[in-house]
Amino acid sequence: MGIQFKVLKYGNVWELHPLVVRTEFRRQGIGRSLVADLATEAKNRGGIVLWVGTDDEDNQTTLSGIDLYPNVWEHIAKIRNLRGHPYEFYQKMGFAIVGVMPDANGIGKPDIFMAKRL
Repeated sequence: MGIQFKVLKYGNVWELHPLVVRTEFRRQGIGRSLVADLATEAKNRGGIVLWVGTDDEDNQTTLSGIDLYPNVWEHIAKIRNLRGHPYEFYQKMGFAIVGVMPDANGIGKPDIFMAKRL
């Protein structure tokens, strides 16, 4: 079906890393179902938090291609989606942006950290 994901468990915190649905299967609810099922399973196994890192290597948000230092949170507060970055998908699934690692994937290419309580 063209779906790939890996789950890492660290005590009460579970990481979804990564979630990829092939282009031709997107917008059919597959990713939404996988994330919802994972959240339920993690909660049933004692998980409290589910988190995901959503890289911005291709200038898909206003956080990419700029120097986020020293006012990282100011940039996060003003984030905009320029070209279909998945952070909005995760927001619809109840995740919030909890941080950013500037330059995680090279200068001006951050990793956006998102999490939700289960």
